[in-house]
Parts: sequence; structure tokens; C-alpha cells
Amino acid sequence: MENSRKSPLSDSEMLFQRFVHAAASRLLPSTRVAVAYSGGLDSTVLLHLFLRLRASQSFDLQAFHLHHGLSPNADAWLAHCARVCERTAVPFSSSRADLSHIAGASLEARARTARYQAYEMLNAELVVLAHHQDDQAETVLYRLARGAGVQGAAGMPAMRPLGAGKQIWRPLLAEPRSALLEYAQQHELSWVEDESNVLVDYDRNFLRHVVVPPLVSRFPSAQAALARAARHFSEAAGLLDSLAKMDAVDEAPSLDMARLRSLSEARQHNLLRWFLAKHALWLEERQLTVLLGQVLHAREDATPFLRLGDVAVRRYRERLWVAPLPPNVQATELGLDGLLPTNWGGQLSWSRQAGGVADAWRDGLVARPRMGGERLRPRTGGPTRPVKDLLQEAGVPPWLRSYWPLIWRGDVLVAVAGIAVAAQCQDECGWWPRWQPEGWPDAP
Repeated sequence: MENSRKSPLSDSEMLFQRFVHAAASRLLPSTRVAVAYSGGLDSTVLLHLFLRLRASQSFDLQAFHLHHGLSPNADAWLAHCARVCERTAVPFSSSRADLSHIAGASLEARARTARYQAYEMLNAELVVLAHHQDDQAETVLYRLARGAGVQGAAGMPAMRPLGAGKQIWRPLLAEPRSALLEYAQQHELSWVEDESNVLVDYDRNFLRHVVVPPLVSRFPSAQAALARAARHFSEAAGLLDSLAKMDAVDEAPSLDMARLRSLSEARQHNLLRWFLAKHALWLEERQLTVLLGQVLHAREDATPFLRLGDVAVRRYRERLWVAPLPPNVQATELGLDGLLPTNWGGQLSWSRQAGGVADAWRDGLVARPRMGGERLRPRTGGPTRPVKDLLQEAGVPPWLRSYWPLIWRGDVLVAVAGIAVAAQCQDECGWWPRWQPEGWPDAP
């Protein structure tokens, strides 16, 4: 009797089937997918999986290579990737990283920043990375060794946002590197080897070559267990985020200080961490404790300030804000559209409104930052008012006042954007200038 049972799938084919299953919920015919393709083993397998999937499923596939310029072989790696993509009819693009302009304590950190900056520029909804189970285990070990909390110990997420309208996807996080190597050998794939991967001067390489081998020798399933622990940490981190949302009460862009004070110390730390993470700020425990002490215990009339890169955390009127640092702006002529360039740190718009700027005053306008001592008469017959007082009464936070646009025509202060128009410049159906600074949606 003929045996009708199907032959068991090979390990490599099972890997592909798991990939197909994972992709089913991610890809639509219109989805633009960019594979981050270094030319190494992991990304070579990832690209091959997408090529096989493309034969049966419709989506827009491209590959991207970032030339870091750190290896004498970098040009050869770029050429290899270009040849593979040409042979397989995959649209290919590349760019060169300039790490000298990127802040970071280590070369690894700067290179990582360069990669993610490049990914954000890609014309794709999904940027797909080839991180696997071994990478996840190394990430968990690395972060635990540095004292990570629950969020850090959660490792790399399979999915996460990347700028506006994009997501990072890591479909191979559950696959060990050995499975990828077996797949590549079975399909006779060619890849490049980065000579820096054996240098134990780098933290991750030290873990990979010095720490992990004896650990796995003693505990053979250690890497899978660490990856599993990352999933548990991720679930716990999600619960902590849910608790923080409950503690925050509202979805406002600032944090209610009275609410923060009412919580236990642990929940204060959790809420503050969650609030800062919403603004893409991640502080070490020591920094978080210092900030919490500053905002909770400063005098009521004080405005505590902590600079974090290009932004600052500030307390104002019993709320905590994250806002960009004041830009260094100069007098700027307003063109026919009356708009300001983006370096002013906000958006100037105009709309018809009673008491707005009369058409006769619209020509030759110039926006200038405050210098101090400016005055304006908002009402006919009324007194002139210091601009400083007008800004305070409108509730403009102190850090925005220095570059709040004052609109001039010659020596006449025509308007304080969004707050007041000089009486002699008004019209019943004039143009009202509204200023929307970055980081403060409550602008008047």
C-alpha cells in the first residue's frame, strides 16, 4: 500500500512557514516593505524569506543598505548587496552615515543612531530588521548588567513605531541564529562577514564571545529562556504603562503636579517615566529621582528646569512640560503668505477676524523676538501695555516668551501674535495672527 503521508518539513522549511504565518497579519498588497540589508547572514536570510513570500503574496519590497564607513571592506559589502538585489530584481538604495555629527558615548551607540535616522527617511510603512533570538538574549543580558528596569529588560519589541506612519518589525526574534545559518546553507545563500564582530572591545561582542558560550554550556536553553524572559518583562511593562495612564487621568501633553504628588513614590516614578517616554525621553534611575525631587519640592513660584538634549523638562502653573529649547531667531521679513520659517519653533497662521490687522498694515511686516521693554495699545483710548504683561496674562510659559513673535512694520509694533493687535492697526474684518509654538498646544 502506497504511503500517502506527506514527508515532514525540514527545519528550514518550518522556519519559512513560521515567517509566512507572521507576515499574514502584517502585509497588504499596498504595504511598502524595506528590508534593512547589511549583507550579513541574518539580513541575507531575511531578504530571501521576503523574496520567497513575494512569489505568492503581493506587496512592495525594497532593500536598504547603510554604509557606516567603519571598515575597509564597507565598499565591498555595499557592492555585494547591490549585486544581490540586481540579480533578484529587488529595488535597492543605500546611504552613507556620518557618525562624526551624531552624539553618543560609544561608537556602537552612534552607529545605531545613524541607522535609525536613515530608516526614518525610507519610503516604507514597514522597516524590517533581522534581529533573532540570540540578539534578544544578548540585549537582555546587556541591559540587566547596566541596571535596567522592567521596560529595559523587555529587550527589543517585535513591533514598534518609527516616526510618522512607519513601524519597525522584527519577524525573526523567536528564531535562534543556528536556524538562520542552517537555512542559509540549505538555500546556498552567500553573505559577508563583518570582521568587527569578533572584537570583544565592543560590549555586545564581549557578551557574545566571552559571556554567553560558558552560560549556554552550563544552561543549554539559556538564550531561549532569556528571550522568553524578555516577553514576560514586556507584559509587565505593558501593565505598568496601563497603570501610568490611569494615574495620569487625562491625555493632556503636560502632567498634573497635584496628581503626581498624591501617588506613592513607586507610582510617581512610574508615571514620570511613562510621561517622559511619551516625549521620547528615557532617563536613568538616578536622573529620574533627581528630576522628581526638583519638580516636587521646588518653591511654588519656582520654575524647575532640566535640560535633556534638545529639550527641557519644566514645571509651570502646577503642570510638568516637555518643550524644545528656545531657538536663536532673528528679525524675519514676512512674505506675501505671512508665514515664518520652521527655525522659529512654531507655526504662524492668519485668519479673518474682527480686531485683526487691517489690510493696509499687511505690507512690509517683520517678525522679531522680544528684546524687552516693548509696549502696545490693544484698545483705542486705552493705555499702552508692556508686552511682558500681555504674555503673562495670556498664560504664555516663561520659556516661550523670549521668542514669541512680535510683528512690526517699521517702528510700529503691529501685533503680539495670537494675543493682541495694536488699536491703530485693527480692522473690523482684519487678519488675526495666531502663533502655535512647538510643545504647547494651549496657545491663545
